[in-house]
Amino acid sequence: MEKRSWDLISKEKLSEEISRQMIWGENIMAVRIELAPNSSVSIHEHESEQLTTVQTGQLTLHFPEHGDFLLGPGEMLIIPSMVPHSALAGPEGCQVIDMFSPIRQDFIDGSTSYFNKPATESGAEQVELDKAAKTSREDPYSELHSFLAGAGIRVPIEKLREYPLDIVSRYTYEKECITMGQLRQILGFDKKQAKDMLRTWKHGDDHSESSYKRNLERVVIVPNIYEAPRPVVDPDSETAKEEDGREENPEN
Repeated sequence: MEKRSWDLISKEKLSEEISRQMIWGENIMAVRIELAPNSSVSIHEHESEQLTTVQTGQLTLHFPEHGDFLLGPGEMLIIPSMVPHSALAGPEGCQVIDMFSPIRQDFIDGSTSYFNKPATESGAEQVELDKAAKTSREDPYSELHSFLAGAGIRVPIEKLREYPLDIVSRYTYEKECITMGQLRQILGFDKKQAKDMLRTWKHGDDHSESSYKRNLERVVIVPNIYEAPRPVVDPDSETAKEEDGREENPEN
């Protein structure tokens, strides 16, 4: 065994926008990748199971059969073997650590090609994938759809768009699929707007809103894994301040 440090591992420049550092053993490989703002990785698949963790910035992972997953700092996603996917860095770029098992021999021998394939040369399919990933960052419904899918709640996005954005936002939050900090970012709210929204949720819930929520439940494809919706608490209460990991305080 030998102690290693990322600071002492040489950085390999894969293109003008992507660089990589690697360390591996017999059965597992860790790769730290830095992507420039709005840079992309073409669609690909591999035998190795992959665990992607975002260190800084944002990364959108696109799956032709499963939709988009937007990851921020500290968030991660496991990608099963042989599942096609592509990636798009956020407007500030990102740094991610990918774990692979078994190790990627194509990384070691330099035979991987998809890192070096610019969007202009990858054909119409890649252009469409990059557009879809970009849309997911600009379309609140698409982003909320990704958070729901990440929690195992599958709703066709075309159905999701039939409901008011406020209802979809509240549904996603109450099912604990998203934190208030993430929701603020998607909706573009400041902390005062977020507090006002929480108070409306706490004291609102009129007949039309309840009807929307009941109808939304009917279009969920996979049975809901949550027993009951999370109660909306007053953002200034002690309960909201004491709970950890949920970012009820819109200032976070």
